[in-house]
Amino acid sequence: MSQARNGRAEWFELSEEGWRRSNRARPLGQLVREALQNAFDQNASRVRVRLAEDEVRIEDDAPAGLARDEFAFTVFLGEKDTPPTWRGRKGRGLKEMIAASDHAEVETVGRTLVFDHTGRHVKPNTRLVGTCLRLFRRTSVSEREEAVGLLRLTIPPPGVELIINGRTVRTPRVKESLEDCVLETVELHRGVERYVERATRVDLYHPRPGETPHLFELGLPVEPHHLPWHVDVQQRIPLAAERDAARDAYKRTLAAILLESLAPELNRQELSGAWVTEVLSHFTLSEDALEAYVAKVLPPRAVLSVDARTDDRARQLGAKVVDLRGMPFTALEQLETIVESADAYVERMEGPPRDVLVTPGPRAERFVGMVRCLSRELIGREVRVEFFERKVRDPSAHVDAEYDRERRVLRVNMRGQVRLDDPLAPQTLGIVLHELAHEAGDEHDFAFIDKLESFAGRALRCLVDRPDLLAPYASPKKRVG
Repeated sequence: MSQARNGRAEWFELSEEGWRRSNRARPLGQLVREALQNAFDQNASRVRVRLAEDEVRIEDDAPAGLARDEFAFTVFLGEKDTPPTWRGRKGRGLKEMIAASDHAEVETVGRTLVFDHTGRHVKPNTRLVGTCLRLFRRTSVSEREEAVGLLRLTIPPPGVELIINGRTVRTPRVKESLEDCVLETVELHRGVERYVERATRVDLYHPRPGETPHLFELGLPVEPHHLPWHVDVQQRIPLAAERDAARDAYKRTLAAILLESLAPELNRQELSGAWVTEVLSHFTLSEDALEAYVAKVLPPRAVLSVDARTDDRARQLGAKVVDLRGMPFTALEQLETIVESADAYVERMEGPPRDVLVTPGPRAERFVGMVRCLSRELIGREVRVEFFERKVRDPSAHVDAEYDRERRVLRVNMRGQVRLDDPLAPQTLGIVLHELAHEAGDEHDFAFIDKLESFAGRALRCLVDRPDLLAPYASPKKRVG
């Protein structure tokens, strides 16, 4: 067995065929993105990309060119010590592009590395700066269009001109820059990757027309995401093996930082996305961020749904009931610290229960008789009548009467508008019919409306066809008149 230069036995060999197949399967845009990464790291001021039917050409004007020939053909060989702000990391990018080609040329300062059917060889040239990479392979129209779409998402570093198929890539419009965002990143120390947390800047951009918002690493698109903007992290992102996706936990942390920092400035549309619900499900936000979310997403006087009866009462008192019970439990728990529940709202508006049962005596007899008579005719059974007094702090919480379906009791507030001395007065009769119609349910829905309309029509028919039925309950003046 041969010995490596460090004295250890060589354990592995690389299958060039397998290496080529693996990289040939990668999307063209992802391969070319590796070349942009290298050019930006080497401080190029201009990068040109040309995608043709049988050739891909990437040329830059980086001052030094390719530092070592081995960087073009020794897999996993790269810079051993690089900070998190360096884009390259695994010493694979250039080799992957070459492996995915039928043959290739790497023209750099003073020499050209040629990869063809005869093998690999080097020849001199007169280039003074930069590198020109020529990859010869046949590509389809759809492959090239997809690649151009990805590459044009690139956000070049300040002062760098990126030209793709003759068109300069314009930097999208800036939305915001956030400093000191503590995120996990990757640094290389003596060739070993180490994951550390580090404060960095995160830049947000408005997507250009037709673009899908993406996550970026130092200006290079990584993957589409469900946030409303392009998000460019100014340090390495922990990525999956193919470098085309970030870890889910990382993306959630990033989204939480953005929401926490920007909630007061975001509009309703930006705050209504699924990404906000996901953050609320995994992170505890500050009170300021939660209040900003509630103020912009939920309607004024919003209260959280409890049950049909309580919700309906809250609506009567002017609240906007929102049903968020489909949200994840942890998200709902946070919102409950800011948004009042329907039952709490009703109690606050009406005050704590202070109903006092009263007995109005003989003056209520005709009213009670009228209710029993109507209930027999309309419901088919008699209902009982109770009288009470209720003091409320808010006039909008006032109630004239309530109907308890389970007990079949009509409860009448003596401080309300029911006239015991004239049970057939239009307003009093209307209140009674309204409450009896709640036999259909607690809510004021279509079923309730149908029942109320039916009761009103049948009561009118009684007055017309059987005037003697309700005559005993009219006021004495009206009977004499």
